[in-house]
Amino acid sequence: MIRYIIFLFLIVGCNTNSQLYDIKLVSDSIKKKYAPDSRVALYDVKITSLNQSIIIKGETNILSAKKEIIYHLESIKVEYYDSLDLLPNYKYKNGIVNNSVGNLRGKPSHSSELVSQAVLGTKLKILKRTGEWYMVQTPDNYISWIDHGGIKVMSDKNFDNYYLNNYVFSDVYGFSYETINKEKIVSDLVLGSVLNVIDTESNYYKIRYPDGRIGLVDINSVISISSLHDNKKSESNLLEYALGLRGIPYLWGGTSTKGFDCSGFTKTVYMMNGLNIPRDASQQINEGKLIDKERKWSKLTVGDLMFFGYYKNGRRRIDHVAMWIGDGKFIQASKNVRINSVHSSSPIYDKYHMEKYIESRRIIGNETFGVKKL
Repeated sequence: MIRYIIFLFLIVGCNTNSQLYDIKLVSDSIKKKYAPDSRVALYDVKITSLNQSIIIKGETNILSAKKEIIYHLESIKVEYYDSLDLLPNYKYKNGIVNNSVGNLRGKPSHSSELVSQAVLGTKLKILKRTGEWYMVQTPDNYISWIDHGGIKVMSDKNFDNYYLNNYVFSDVYGFSYETINKEKIVSDLVLGSVLNVIDTESNYYKIRYPDGRIGLVDINSVISISSLHDNKKSESNLLEYALGLRGIPYLWGGTSTKGFDCSGFTKTVYMMNGLNIPRDASQQINEGKLIDKERKWSKLTVGDLMFFGYYKNGRRRIDHVAMWIGDGKFIQASKNVRINSVHSSSPIYDKYHMEKYIESRRIIGNETFGVKKL
């Protein structure tokens, strides 16, 4: 009798382990389907078992993914406990970057890696809160963490009101002031800051910060959002903004004029032409139209993005992006924002990156799914 019980226990245990393995495989396939890039979609799910029951726990911000794993569990008629959190789960859905630059980190800690930045006025979708940190999603869907000092959490109504009359700061760097004589600074400003204009005073726009502070900004330092949308995104405009950023230092995770990484630089140039492109070089390469893979530079026009990388285990790895500016030259954020040449005979030839050249793509006029209007 004891041997029979042990044998039965082993059979049940094997069946449970086999079932658990199959469910994990299904969960993995769901992740590949809905969240192949964890930078922009969250599916952090763990499948375990307890007393012949399946426990599903973790979190996701994709309703369809949760529905699919639950449907599978019900279809195989297994007993399960649903501890899978669906995000967003915080009482407020929206926030706005409240400082000139909001630092976005990989984990809820100031010592965590700087993965990106968002400038003043950037819309943030709040996924959840942990202590004094918020998990947020930027307009390009990038998921990261921002500390409570960098974000103003607000009701839907106040959030919408901020974007009723918007202008964009168009200087590389500057300030807002308490009075028109510029005696006291309210805050610094960086290129691309989205400003809520509430009035005009002399040659200044009066702006209201997300947290309610009031400042004055020189009218000549801002342009309207509508003008960015009306902009024909000409080569000359792309070139003007790109060249105006020369000398700004390299900063891993930087997407502001306080410091750029390679894709943060190209992203900012395109933002000032009314387009929001993906955050990282490995994402940007999936957008637009393929122009060149064979180093035929005559095919390129100003504004085309050049991608660099390598192949490992048969897979392409993109680790750098630059922008073509014509005459055999490109501009990039590497050491600092600088101009280099594709020609080995040039004194500004960039041997390191040119040995890693992969291809070039055109965004303007070929706006694909990941390219959005600002």
